[in-house]
Amino acid sequence: MKYVVTFFWTFILGEIIGYIGSALEGTSYNATATSLFAMVIGAIGAIAFAAISKSAAPKDAAHAED
Repeated sequence: MKYVVTFFWTFILGEIIGYIGSALEGTSYNATATSLFAMVIGAIGAIAFAAISKSAAPKDAAHAED
């Protein structure tokens, strides 16, 4: 479920950033390219966050309390 929420918010925030960025650059807004780019970046971020969190967790929780 956390990945569904992550991709939902990645899509929403990516569209907002893409719209504002295109307005600042003076270029036309392309929703398809913006959403694809946001989803790719979101997937990479979610996978990287899970990998970093897993490697940072203690190997054995029983020995971590000692």
